[in-house]
Amino acid sequence: MIIQPERPSHDFLAISQPAHSWISGQIARAWGNEVFSGFQPFEQMCYAAGQHDIGFLIWEEAPTLNPATGLPHTFEELPEQAHFEIWRNGVSQLRPVCLYASLVVSLHFCNLCERFHDRDQSGPSAFLREQREYQEVARRLLRSDPLLENALEDHILSYHRDLIATWDLFSLQLCRGRSDEFKLPRVPVREGGRSDIFVRKVDGSNNVWEVDPWPFSGQSLTAISEGKVIYRRFKELEAMRAALGNADRISLQFHFLPAREGGFTTETQRGVAATKFYVLRKNGLAVPPKKRARNSRFL
Repeated sequence: MIIQPERPSHDFLAISQPAHSWISGQIARAWGNEVFSGFQPFEQMCYAAGQHDIGFLIWEEAPTLNPATGLPHTFEELPEQAHFEIWRNGVSQLRPVCLYASLVVSLHFCNLCERFHDRDQSGPSAFLREQREYQEVARRLLRSDPLLENALEDHILSYHRDLIATWDLFSLQLCRGRSDEFKLPRVPVREGGRSDIFVRKVDGSNNVWEVDPWPFSGQSLTAISEGKVIYRRFKELEAMRAALGNADRISLQFHFLPAREGGFTTETQRGVAATKFYVLRKNGLAVPPKKRARNSRFL
């Protein structure tokens, strides 16, 4: 569960992990243009993005109480072993529906485990070991599928894992509601390059965000999800669960637009220009940025 900071009305907006991953799936479906590569298999990857937190669903139906806050535990506050069990469940639940999605999500969770947990401890070590074994089994089973045989090379799987991580973080930062501006670091672009993406809220009343550089195929994007309102803090678990079960729901909309010229900082604009120049140069299309026509569609 994601719980935004207390609002002026002294209540809290809570967004479930599956609702957050729903946004990731919508971002995935719109992804790709002349700078940011697309991906195949398309449907399997979109399913992986949209369902990567399905393992949280059982916990979300009966969340635990954090006595220090009087609110449900957020995903960041859960004990380490609870995280691993939820991740295991998610990989397992995806397997009978889409084995490729299950494989990519397993790779994503291993990456999170290596980044945020001590691999020398028994819990993370056991999780990584069992997931690596599962990934080998999944790759072996998928090799016989002509639709997927070209999507199993190490560099392709690494690329797909990194895309899932980007879409996960993109949605997570939106749902957290902590900042009106954030960065998505080292996002894959064409020809093996990397670019930071900068996201900034420009209209709070309508929840409009500018994205630079623009990674989507269309000229704009709207993603939707749902949240619940928590009106007070709790001392008792059952009272909290009963209140959440009957909580008011809110439809959420996030609107995205390309950044206006000069809309971000000079440093950001330089980074964006360098990224686009790199991609063009790799494809034999680039001239130095200072010589490029001002009406170029790339800059």
